[in-house]
Amino acid sequence: MAEALGTVGQVLAESRVLLQDQFTPYRYPDKDIVEGINIALAEVRRLRPDLLLPAFTIPYFDTSGTIDATKPIGLDSMYRSSLVYYVVGRMQLRDDENTTDARAASLLNKFVSQMTQIVS
Repeated sequence: MAEALGTVGQVLAESRVLLQDQFTPYRYPDKDIVEGINIALAEVRRLRPDLLLPAFTIPYFDTSGTIDATKPIGLDSMYRSSLVYYVVGRMQLRDDENTTDARAASLLNKFVSQMTQIVS
């Protein structure tokens, strides 16, 4: 059985669920969501470099051509939902509606909170 949110495609699909963007034509192109994943992983590197051990390298998913949805995220399963919150919050920042601003801020803050929370 595949791990939850273990691949680019799974994170992309879950992000679409929270964005209520599951039917084509999509409001948010796959390329934009995957770029959001890339930026989220850079934020993970800034906030929790220990999660990217042993090499401290940031995974990068190419968006210049066809997106490989099978690529593994490479982040501990405990933090993958946080990645989705960041991506959804980032996508919501693009919307012009005032109601999405608060939701976007909440999701981005949730990402930071979960990344920096000490788990015992």
